[in-house]
Amino acid sequence: MRKAIAALLIISFLNSDLLAAAAGTTLFNFLKIPLNASQAATAGINALNIHSAGSNPAMIPFFDRTSLSASYAAYFQDTSFHSLSLTIPFKGDYHGVNIAYGGFDYGKMDAYLEDSAGDYVANGTFGASDAFFGASYGRRITNAIYAGAGVKYVRQKIDDSDISGTVLSAAAMYMSDETWYMSAGADNIGSAVDGYQMPSSFYISIADSPQELNSMFMYGVELRAFFDETVWLKGACEFNYEKKLFARLGYSCPLINNNSSLSESWYGRNLSAGFGIEYGFFSIDYAWLPFGDLGNTNMVSLQITF
Repeated sequence: MRKAIAALLIISFLNSDLLAAAAGTTLFNFLKIPLNASQAATAGINALNIHSAGSNPAMIPFFDRTSLSASYAAYFQDTSFHSLSLTIPFKGDYHGVNIAYGGFDYGKMDAYLEDSAGDYVANGTFGASDAFFGASYGRRITNAIYAGAGVKYVRQKIDDSDISGTVLSAAAMYMSDETWYMSAGADNIGSAVDGYQMPSSFYISIADSPQELNSMFMYGVELRAFFDETVWLKGACEFNYEKKLFARLGYSCPLINNNSSLSESWYGRNLSAGFGIEYGFFSIDYAWLPFGDLGNTNMVSLQITF
């Protein structure tokens, strides 16, 4: 009985405002959290800059040096998200790999047992966590087309219960000779686990001219449709001063919501913002993510380039 109650607590938690994700009929919703503060500050768009390479493998070919980043975000009541991402470019014709890890720690929760009278009594505490380990490969196909694909092993632990699954992702990008580029892909595609679907989605992004993704001012939009019948239109921009100081802003606008687990009050809190500082081989990024009555979430990322 204790395991059943624990599972119900986790499902209730996943349905809360915290993850900015429609949980109801899907599992592993932490996969929707951006891996780093730069991407989080720009509404989680998958193709605005190379910081999204961990979730968009078509961005990997734009790295010319090995990059290691670590991120951390504290939510509420001892819950937190953390990630690592390592991108390694290969010598030659614009290709490389990304190795990533992400985890969500739910902290300690009270455990309960049902007694003979049908009441629930406290019985210590238990822990719960989600994690993924992923690898992806990206390369330049032609001077205008880039593509990549990846796989993630996903695992959830609730007390002494343990479930896992595998998801696939793929992306492609077309870079115009004019003033724009476009990226499209599929995220977290996989079979159901224990009767719950993966948080799968398709997206298409359009942004301004990348100039090798080093423009002083970048902006873009993304249309993303999830299998749980939610559709989002996202917009974001990034301004940088001499590639040393960065300012970012994003907003997510709901177009369709057929998932009853997302209330209308939640939909009014979709702003994101942040800044970054880069100096030589080192950079730090910050993202501010408001969650209404739950307070604000702060994500920080550190990146080292070799």
